[in-house]
Amino acid sequence: MIQWYPGHMAKAIKEMENNIKLVDLVINLIDARIPFSSINPKLKELSSNKKVLYVFTKQDKADPVLSNKWLKYFNDNIGLSISIDARNNKCIKDIMKCVDILMKDKYEKDAKKGLKKRSVKTMIVGIPNVGKSTLINTLCGKKVAKTGDKPGVTKSEQWTRINDSLDLLDTPGVLWPKFDDEKVAMNLLITGAIKDEIVSHIDVAYYFIDYLMNYYHDSLFNRYHLSTDKSKEEILIDIANNLHFLFIDKTPDIDKTSLYIIQEYRNMYLGRITLDRI
Repeated sequence: MIQWYPGHMAKAIKEMENNIKLVDLVINLIDARIPFSSINPKLKELSSNKKVLYVFTKQDKADPVLSNKWLKYFNDNIGLSISIDARNNKCIKDIMKCVDILMKDKYEKDAKKGLKKRSVKTMIVGIPNVGKSTLINTLCGKKVAKTGDKPGVTKSEQWTRINDSLDLLDTPGVLWPKFDDEKVAMNLLITGAIKDEIVSHIDVAYYFIDYLMNYYHDSLFNRYHLSTDKSKEEILIDIANNLHFLFIDKTPDIDKTSLYIIQEYRNMYLGRITLDRI
């Protein structure tokens, strides 16, 4: 079992619990590489009485076949869901269209009461490093939120006016107190939602190599010039030797190699890979 729950995350959850009553809609960002693993049960519970739009981010890094299956699953079983490129302005129109669908009943009730259509107050939530700040900057058309390819960039909540129809409350990326499911924990580690120093790079690399051997064999073998199926331990040693990641005595630097492989995945040198199966 892995535990990583910094104080600012616990504080952020409490702030969300206080502010959820102020919003009409929750936008829950989902990492397309780990659709199942990136659903925070605390956030799902928090928004249980609100309209929710699930937005798949990082879809350009995910396996397109699995992404289509996951998106269909979410729409059929969880709630209205779309896939976007958070850096592309097209996502603004796509998100606003979904907001109008989810808020249709509210618009009609307000109209019957003679109330003017007002901006929708929306809370944007998700795990660390899912792309919230990138999306907000695109929606605003300027850099209003810090971005970074590591967890914990956004530390506090802040309101942003997107347009006359949408106000957005940004929130820090948060996880949940403990991960009983090893697959979920490993997926969060591989994608960078949990800080790299929390557990051994080697343990994460072993898990990742096993997964690649089962589902993306060619991606692994072609990238690191491997030729023979072996154990994960032997594969990691072969990769270290092929990369010349060696100590002075010529023994392989397994820790350096492990972190390198994980970073290569994040930077897409292994191709479009999804870690959650469906």
